[in-house]
Amino acid sequence: MGTLDVFVVAIYAGAVIGLGLIASRRQHTTSDYFLGGRRLPWPLVGASILATAFSAASLLGGPGEAFGHGLLWMQLQVGDLLAIAVVCWLFLPFYHSLRATTAYEYLERRFGGGTRVLAAVLFQLQVVFRLGVLLYGPALALSAITGVDLRAAIVAVGLVALVYTLLGGMTAVVWTDLLQLIVVVLGVALTAAVVLRGIPGGLGGALHIASAEGRLRLVDLSMPAHSVRSIAGAVLGYGILSLSVAGTNQQPVQRYLSCRNLADARKAAFGGWAVGLVVTAITLGLGVLLFSYYRVHAGELPQGLPADAVFPRFAADHLPAGVLGLVVAAIFAAAMSSLDSALHSLSTSTVTDIYRRFLVTGRDDAHYFTAARVFLVGWGLLGIAAGLYVAGRGSLLAMAVRYVGYFAGPVLGLFLLGILFPRANQRGAIAGVVAAFAAVIASVNAPALFSVSSPVGGIWNTALGCGVTLVVGLAVSWPSPPPPSRLDSLVWRPSSFGGLSGSRVDD
Repeated sequence: MGTLDVFVVAIYAGAVIGLGLIASRRQHTTSDYFLGGRRLPWPLVGASILATAFSAASLLGGPGEAFGHGLLWMQLQVGDLLAIAVVCWLFLPFYHSLRATTAYEYLERRFGGGTRVLAAVLFQLQVVFRLGVLLYGPALALSAITGVDLRAAIVAVGLVALVYTLLGGMTAVVWTDLLQLIVVVLGVALTAAVVLRGIPGGLGGALHIASAEGRLRLVDLSMPAHSVRSIAGAVLGYGILSLSVAGTNQQPVQRYLSCRNLADARKAAFGGWAVGLVVTAITLGLGVLLFSYYRVHAGELPQGLPADAVFPRFAADHLPAGVLGLVVAAIFAAAMSSLDSALHSLSTSTVTDIYRRFLVTGRDDAHYFTAARVFLVGWGLLGIAAGLYVAGRGSLLAMAVRYVGYFAGPVLGLFLLGILFPRANQRGAIAGVVAAFAAVIASVNAPALFSVSSPVGGIWNTALGCGVTLVVGLAVSWPSPPPPSRLDSLVWRPSSFGGLSGSRVDD
């Protein structure tokens, strides 16, 4: 990178830290720090929901996906939309009626403290596995583009995200997420403009080449159902995974709860999906343009270069000064928008679900406010250490991603047991989760352990885990007496379509 590129990256880093300092002036209580005082505007929250889900892996992998397979990934937006609709209709009324801080508070009210701790720990393990990936992936790309030492890039990304998240809490996170999303879109758009300059006929020529090679198809009926690029895999398999993430993961749930009321939370959820649709289309579109470019300039790409590496390779080879700096800042931004959310939600869950609830009770709010920042620093340093560890052992990257998939199905099943089945109890819920983990692990490892192919797998493991949790949870719960009537307001009733039976929800 040249001097101008370094200047652009420095301006970006200074801006996010500055936003953290500004936001810190409004952080006086744990409610301010965890939820922005429950007064954040829904358009801002919606953008933050998308930015949280859009990691550096998405920025680098989106163009790589379209380079290799065209626009089939757009089908996943249908699965996302269905998941968001169910979350808004079924999950959000419970969270908002309880004035919760974390999703797992509902589980204690419905089942008991043991289930709350189990779900919180599962969430924390899932995010910890992901922290190293969130840092290692973008650092690898930045090292390839800029020549910066890989470990130095990991530490730099981690520390900047830790500093502004520590300073400003949720308010800083959502405002920096908005800035980071803008930087990502600008970086992709300017790269696309540079790509088009190298294709005869510009956009028309690029689309003609891509169409002839089948890269503009949105649906491919020949795809097998176990593939995420099939209609069934994208709408149902991925939709169930998305339902688990959007409805039970503390990162998006914390954003819903930072809105003023239920109506705003629903607007934020659908707004995040709409922004995600646009950003996904933009990143996939860049991949299609890169495909056309390298069909024209066939000799420029090294043989065997992975599809995910095409975007960084083009950036390093062809982007002019300033634009390259903006793309590097976009990679930083995509990484930080996921990392800040992970760290902040880990701190929130640790303090709210475990530390304040069971370990150190009865202290004043100032104590827990300080504890939240201490835990955030601890999680941040652990995340940086995880990134450095993965960087030295590249094979662990795929392992970590695979392990994260173990959690989504059992946790979704846990919440559905509580919301949909009045007869379910804590013993059944815990038994269901344990059985689901065993089923998913067996499915994932069946080829290696038993030399047989699993009848399910890949994108369908979430559905498997959820289904086993429901079946086993209900079977274990059924012999017990019916739950007390005080739990009626914590279970969905058909007579209260979209709301809660026997309880008032502020719309």
